[in-house]
Amino acid sequence: MSNKLLLIDGLNLTRRLHAALDNEQDVARRIERTQSLCIDVIAKLVNQFSPTHMAIVFDSPEKTWRHELYPEYKLGRVPMDDSLLESMSGFAKVFRYNGWPCLRLSGWEADDLIATLAVKASANHIRSIIVSTDKGFTQLLKYHYVLQYDYFAKQGYDTEWVEQKYGISCSLLPDYWSMVGDTTNHIPGIKGIGPKSSVEVLAGKSSIEEVFATLDSYPDKYRRLLDGQLDHCLFARSMVTLKTDVEIGIRLSQLALTSR
Repeated sequence: MSNKLLLIDGLNLTRRLHAALDNEQDVARRIERTQSLCIDVIAKLVNQFSPTHMAIVFDSPEKTWRHELYPEYKLGRVPMDDSLLESMSGFAKVFRYNGWPCLRLSGWEADDLIATLAVKASANHIRSIIVSTDKGFTQLLKYHYVLQYDYFAKQGYDTEWVEQKYGISCSLLPDYWSMVGDTTNHIPGIKGIGPKSSVEVLAGKSSIEEVFATLDSYPDKYRRLLDGQLDHCLFARSMVTLKTDVEIGIRLSQLALTSR
């Protein structure tokens, strides 16, 4: 049987399931119910995708390199419920008891860890399925063996979906976001440049560097908006681009799925 790696964005899943139980007034009971829902969902995902390996990946509670570079990173995002935050170690314990490997690395977001694992697996011709609603993972779909699945929408994302959704290829998504911004993470774009404009600016180009190298060829409206914005675009792109070379220090064999 071919190896297949299931990568679950742990906080993305637990926070959404916890939020769906907002009518539950008993704090402890809400956590228990969230745990039960998580177990049920993960079991369904394992049954659906039949992975040989998996990891439920969590964010580090410490600040990451993005916070160091840009203190306003994720500013304004609704913080995690205190009771849920305090119980995350219990969630991981329950998941491991069920034979589902969990992963967290100090100073790193789950996104970068997932990206690193998926890309390394792809390099070894191993298919990865990333389970998350976070559209930032769609930049990884340029790798042949990487797919993304939104459990809540029951929808899979691939390169064709990206081109229909954004009008550009997966490889250009970080360049696209560098101009339109990433409101979810409080990363501003270029004033006056929206999704449609960004697609027009990037048409026929391979990168944001090529855009600015040929700025004189653009209509006046784009030249005025983009003039002097290269540094901003390069910085914004670095913030939205997922790291794929994190030294995680684990082997694929350590993520082998075991049954209980």
